[in-house]
Amino acid sequence: MSKLNEIYEAIEQLNDEIPAQLSKKITLYSQALMLIGRYHAAAVNAHGIAYANRKKVWGQAILDSKGTAKDKEAAAEVASYDARVREARAEMEVWEWRRAFESTQEIIQALKIEQRTLMVEYNGRDGQ
Repeated sequence: MSKLNEIYEAIEQLNDEIPAQLSKKITLYSQALMLIGRYHAAAVNAHGIAYANRKKVWGQAILDSKGTAKDKEAAAEVASYDARVREARAEMEVWEWRRAFESTQEIIQALKIEQRTLMVEYNGRDGQ
């Protein structure tokens, strides 16, 4: 995460009105996008592990419980509560990284359009 924070700090120092700095900003956002993709992949993995752990707790509770199917299911629900909470938090992180990835893609596209426009204006002024 510190590398991602460093990239965002560097981005904040750049001026969109200067073509070379705008180009550097696009490059930095692209680097951020790669890191975000890795964090998203790690979050997907963590969510899968949390899901598997919840299923294991559920299954073990069913095996260890006595009584009717309804009693066993109730015991499994209680036993797997903490695992469900961890799974939900892991899923939330997956969605946060996915949204960050998509948002960064949109920022990059907008900056590329801004760069093209800036270059047209810049080249137009040189020709006058």
